[in-house]
Amino acid sequence: MVKLSFETLPQAVADLTEQVSELKRLIIEKETSIAEPQKGLLSDYVSKTEVRGKLASSSTLWHWEKAGKLQSYGIGGKRYYKRADIENLFTPIK
Repeated sequence: MVKLSFETLPQAVADLTEQVSELKRLIIEKETSIAEPQKGLLSDYVSKTEVRGKLASSSTLWHWEKAGKLQSYGIGGKRYYKRADIENLFTPIK
């Protein structure tokens, strides 16, 4: 723990401000990397867990699959949807 005095307070505040700025930069960087589509093998696919709760519930996804509106793909016990198929479900609102 650092002992603060009236003389060291300005430098301590400056150091703390710098650390907070760095944390904000790292958080923004992390959020930006999460928001970007994944690159690589699965870039065209989105896992069910990514879609569920954000765009639709599990039951809605199940109904869309049964109605033929959305095709699911599986590997290793996990379900995936084509990113383009999900984007095609969006409709313009007047």
